[in-house]
Amino acid sequence: MVNRIKTLPEIALLILCLFILMHCLSTPLYSQDVICMTMEESISMALTENNQIRSMEFEKEKADWNKKRAWSVLFPSINMYTRYSNIDNKTFMERSYNPFSSLGLQMPQSVFRESYYSSINIHTPLFEGALLNGLAIADANIEMASQADKAAREEIIFQVIRSYLNIIKANDILKLQRDYLELSQMNYERAERLQRADRYSKTEALRWKVDYQLQKSIVASSESVLRNSKATLTRFLGTGLKKPFEIKKNIPTILTEKSEEIANKTDDEILEMINLSNEELIKINSSLSSIKAGEEISRLMYKNTFSSYMPSVSLDYSYAWKENNTIDLDDNRSQTLMVTCNIPIFKSFQNYTVSKTAYYDYRKTKELFSDQLQNIRYVLTNITNNIINLKNQRELSKVNVEFNEKNYNIVARRKEQGLVSNINFIDAKLNLQNAKLNHISTYYDLISSMIELYYHLGKLDTVYVKILNLK
Repeated sequence: MVNRIKTLPEIALLILCLFILMHCLSTPLYSQDVICMTMEESISMALTENNQIRSMEFEKEKADWNKKRAWSVLFPSINMYTRYSNIDNKTFMERSYNPFSSLGLQMPQSVFRESYYSSINIHTPLFEGALLNGLAIADANIEMASQADKAAREEIIFQVIRSYLNIIKANDILKLQRDYLELSQMNYERAERLQRADRYSKTEALRWKVDYQLQKSIVASSESVLRNSKATLTRFLGTGLKKPFEIKKNIPTILTEKSEEIANKTDDEILEMINLSNEELIKINSSLSSIKAGEEISRLMYKNTFSSYMPSVSLDYSYAWKENNTIDLDDNRSQTLMVTCNIPIFKSFQNYTVSKTAYYDYRKTKELFSDQLQNIRYVLTNITNNIINLKNQRELSKVNVEFNEKNYNIVARRKEQGLVSNINFIDAKLNLQNAKLNHISTYYDLISSMIELYYHLGKLDTVYVKILNLK
């Protein structure tokens, strides 16, 4: 009996260890692998890991090497030429029988059966219109690659910020709807109990069931929206995200400050923000600047076709060893210096058709640029109108939430007194829920619209630079 009592603490300790072990095994293993990201970290990762931004870096490198290549064709080129000839015995013997035959004329008596010929040739272009214009095209390619890289970076930053805001918005909406789902479930279960006690009619109990099912459907839909929002952010973060992630549900102060700054402007002041000339809009919008650079390249390519009508002048120098029967460079040597001038006269209209093709390609690019310019103006008009509507709706949504909260409290008290039907009570609850949802949506939509406006106006750096603490 004494030994059994002494082992009781050990048994209790063993049970405790088993309980802790079972608890650890029941804990999801992936929970410790979930990372929590801020907006700053999201932007930094996207700028480093996004494939589109990486591709633009390679495009810039390609444009830089294309310019080096354009310069390189202006430099001399040096080639060594070596030829080896072997004549079979029969042909070699027949050459001496009839020196006046065609074979004899083609093959002189002094030819070797095995012969070697070598030379070093230097070619230097002195004047070539296409080569000179190639430098201008290379510079335009560098400008286009630079603007395209800037446009891609701004596009990714804009999409990351908007996706991040959409996740916060979806989380807030989902939290609110889950609260209402829990409340609807409690009301539904209470209604079922009262209906079984013959204190509620079948219709009243079914009305609560409909409300409960409606809330379940809304929550399921909101969960899908949240998953889609996270998938969108993951898409823009690139290949750097190796683990599941959650975001910190706080908005950087600079975003709320800028949205309040926009909201405090008058309608005319907001509309004045997009009152820009074509030149000003092209300068500040990196996407338009990139397309404009592409138009300039198309113009230069068209201009380059006229170089085929121009003469080309080159200098050629050759240092050759006379053909003999040894591979050694030991025979007589000759040097040749020659200036060649090539003047095109007629090429069966090839030059003309190439010029026309390039001309219409240039015109097409020019029209596409004009269309994109009009499209940006259209987008800016829609954004500013949306901001004007949202800033007015935000004030309305605040008042609407306040009104529906008071109305819901009044209806709830009267419901307890039996003065209001279930239908009226449910309607008051749904009105309050919708008012809160509308207020959340309006709040985040105004910030997103402000970000989109800044993106198209080339002012996004005033936001993300402060987010990344670069200033």
